[in-house]
Amino acid sequence: MQPETYSTPHRIIHWVMAAIIFAMVPVGIYMASIPYPPDPAANPALKNSLYEWHKSFGLIVFFLACARVAVRLVKGVPPPEASLTPFERIASTSVHHLLYILIFVVPFAGWLATSMCYGPVNLFWTVPMTLPFSGQEATCTAIYKVHFGAALLMTLLVFAHIGGALMHLVVKRDGVFWRMWAR
Repeated sequence: MQPETYSTPHRIIHWVMAAIIFAMVPVGIYMASIPYPPDPAANPALKNSLYEWHKSFGLIVFFLACARVAVRLVKGVPPPEASLTPFERIASTSVHHLLYILIFVVPFAGWLATSMCYGPVNLFWTVPMTLPFSGQEATCTAIYKVHFGAALLMTLLVFAHIGGALMHLVVKRDGVFWRMWAR
């Protein structure tokens, strides 16, 4: 039997991941824009610190994604709302599946590229998490492009997801929004 709402662990993981991802995107864009020395505008201490925070929270997103799939398998998820139109059902399913893929691809691509060429990767400066791979600069650059492109796609899909949630809350008022929100 499928549940009517998402389980408490599922909701907690969802909202923690959402908060982290909302912070990660602008921080990632900003830190990448900080120049390197000898540029007079360079601030290597800030850039390095932001990169360390970004890597650590990226690892947390990856591990939360693993936990989210485990919770989904154990607890199940509510069935699609019966009132969805065929287009809404396809759009909802597509956005959700793509977001699930991207919550793994985005952090893993960053983790892999950093491990290959710019290690070490440490969780909050302390726990070593570097993957045992090495690579050429061109390979790392290509993987970072995947990381960046996938992050942009994820950002767009998050906005679509929020738009769909708000449509259910404000326009359709069908209760779908409340399945992921603790009442």
